[in-house]
Amino acid sequence: MNIASDYSSPTSFLTKEDYEKSQIEANLTEEKLGQDAFLTLFTAQLQNQNPLDPMQNEAFVSQLAQFSQLESMESVDTSVKLMSDEMRSDRFVQGTNLLGTKISITGGAVGLNDNNLPKGQASLAEDYDLVTFTVENKNGDIIFEQSTNDAAVGQFNLAWNGVNNNGERQPNGIYKFSLQGAKGEEKTKLPVQTEQLIQSVGWNEARNEMQVEITDGRILSLSDLEKINI
Repeated sequence: MNIASDYSSPTSFLTKEDYEKSQIEANLTEEKLGQDAFLTLFTAQLQNQNPLDPMQNEAFVSQLAQFSQLESMESVDTSVKLMSDEMRSDRFVQGTNLLGTKISITGGAVGLNDNNLPKGQASLAEDYDLVTFTVENKNGDIIFEQSTNDAAVGQFNLAWNGVNNNGERQPNGIYKFSLQGAKGEEKTKLPVQTEQLIQSVGWNEARNEMQVEITDGRILSLSDLEKINI
């Protein structure tokens, strides 16, 4: 039985050339096929192939491999997202446990309020003839100053009772501790660590990390915390 060479049918056939052309056009677009769309396209190719010019087995195997890879990638993406959400939840719970915790941090900024008298400290790496402790208000004006002679190597504690040099109570707010060491004519600004309270915790979506707000109003990531006090 001979098969007529002039095969005609109302069905639209998808030849290998048409398929290759469609693949090139698909690669040029920015849209990515989802799982359902991929299955629809694959089924349509099977239904509309030309019996006289069928697609090679290699082409089907290649598409099945692509589909399997797509499924695997979607599964991995879902798993990673679930892990990320769980880690975020765990870290947030850990962060809430830090509320009210005292920390020490470099910078010198302190918060004065009715329930908190600011404290700080500095580590002296050498002896100084004179160290001068100053407190500045938000305008940068020095409102309190205290000097100590013959400061030795080690920890130097700073404390302020909230009054200026005239004995007047200062309003609640943010102030700055500074410490300067002098050896003869040489003067050196020394880093100061101040005690702060963690007042709130939050999640930074852009940086995907936990952040805390401390007494002086600064917002820090957990990695910025230098020392947690008991």
